[in-house]
Amino acid sequence: AGYVELLILGVRRPVNDAQRADLVRSQRSQQYLLSLINDILNFSRLEAGAVTYTIEPISIATVVETVVTMITPQTTAKALEFRHAECPATLIARADASKVEQVLLNLLSNAVKFTPQHGRVTLRCTAEDHRVFVHVDDTGPGIPTDRQTVIFEPFVQLDRTLQSPREGAGLGLAISRDLARGMAGELTVESVVGVGSTFTL
Repeated sequence: AGYVELLILGVRRPVNDAQRADLVRSQRSQQYLLSLINDILNFSRLEAGAVTYTIEPISIATVVETVVTMITPQTTAKALEFRHAECPATLIARADASKVEQVLLNLLSNAVKFTPQHGRVTLRCTAEDHRVFVHVDDTGPGIPTDRQTVIFEPFVQLDRTLQSPREGAGLGLAISRDLARGMAGELTVESVVGVGSTFTL
């Protein structure tokens, strides 16, 4: 990764447009492989019970603000409408802030990946009966009812065909659900085919 970056920057010698395009493809492949490795390592640690949690009162508004900053470039690049209502500053949950960020980033990344150009992704917060909910809505293709349970199983992917390739190892939702449960929470989905999906932490 480091040497590819040096070549792209022209540190060794200037590269032409065709070479730059090839180097950028190599860089993307490296980033993709790194994400796969990280997913597998994270899943292995979860399965082995080696993940530790720092459960404390956290501001949901602060966590949401962080993930909004991180996901906005992706939504902009795909020309998606990204809505994010500000969560009340008084909304406090007992959780691990870094794990909540990880789950929300995964949900938002999935929403961006599966929502077609000019679609909409929404991030919003609610509270009820002393419980805090963070919802990620999208206007993607939706998930059939009979698949809404299995998508949380490891290595499960939807629509992975030659005509509609989806990158990833199929571990993101499994990891996210395990992290949610590790904080005494839950991760659920509601979806309608042709309308979109809502994932709720």
